[in-house]
Amino acid sequence: MPDPGPSRKLSWAGLWVPFLVAGLLVAGWSAGWVYAARQVEAGLERGVANLRAAGTEVAWTSKRLSGYPFRLNLALSDLRVATGGWVLETSDLEAQAFLHAPRNWLLATPAGLVVTRPEGGGLEVRGRRILASFALAAEGIPRVSVEGLSLTYRPLPGAQPFALAGAERLELHLRPGPNDQAAVFLRLEGGVPEPGRLFAELGGGAPVSGQLEAIADRASLLGQPTALRAWSAAGGRLELRQAGLTTGETRLSVTSPGLGASPDGRLTGRLTLRAAGPPEVLQVLLRHGVISPDEAAGGLAAAGLAGQSAADTQIDVELSARGARWVRPR
Repeated sequence: MPDPGPSRKLSWAGLWVPFLVAGLLVAGWSAGWVYAARQVEAGLERGVANLRAAGTEVAWTSKRLSGYPFRLNLALSDLRVATGGWVLETSDLEAQAFLHAPRNWLLATPAGLVVTRPEGGGLEVRGRRILASFALAAEGIPRVSVEGLSLTYRPLPGAQPFALAGAERLELHLRPGPNDQAAVFLRLEGGVPEPGRLFAELGGGAPVSGQLEAIADRASLLGQPTALRAWSAAGGRLELRQAGLTTGETRLSVTSPGLGASPDGRLTGRLTLRAAGPPEVLQVLLRHGVISPDEAAGGLAAAGLAGQSAADTQIDVELSARGARWVRPR
């Protein structure tokens, strides 16, 4: 048999070129991640500067950006946001976005949060899961979803009680629509009423469930730092398509052709409240200040509620920013 020919040696280029290509790809990907991380930091600084210029206080003790190579993870410790008498605080806020979708963020607060109400004081909110997602847009309002599971509400020492002690599920969704409109959806499931508060008296301690569907016009103004003021000044209106609450034998529903906002951020306008349930439902609403006693006293007398069955107690009430005006008993 003939002697085999001399073996061919791999050239230097054939041996190292694959490694060089891989190194260039890694270097390029790393540079892209660093650039995206810097963009996130710059966007955060711009947003905070705009909020502070509008009178909103934003502060944290430490900031950490990680997630290389495929994610952008932002962690803020001891975050505090205060505006209009409201304060939101959390010891640990975690935000995450994929490198290929830097405008879509998922937020979580594993340790819960504390909400300080202007008149009610601090309220500690904890849950098995508290998440929020934001799909940022180049202009206008973002797509927002907030979800809380197995929630508990605990007023801090010296604070006023809250209407609920807990909830199995709470959802809030904001979706931009055509003609500068936005849809708002709110759903509550398995609410646990706080003893002695409105919901507990309305349903005798039964679980609370409810939902709300509304359409807001001039929605792009809601994305500005001075959201409610700018929205109100431009004639923004909120149309309640559907809003209702059920607890025990009591059913409440609310509709409104349009609500606005006052300079201090309070909703103004008129709405129609329909209450159905036991005869004492309206008396409970009066006792808790939902209906103005002075303006509703005549309607209570005209309704003749005493001795009626639960199915017969159904009355329409028209509310305004200054109280309630009786419309028609049924």
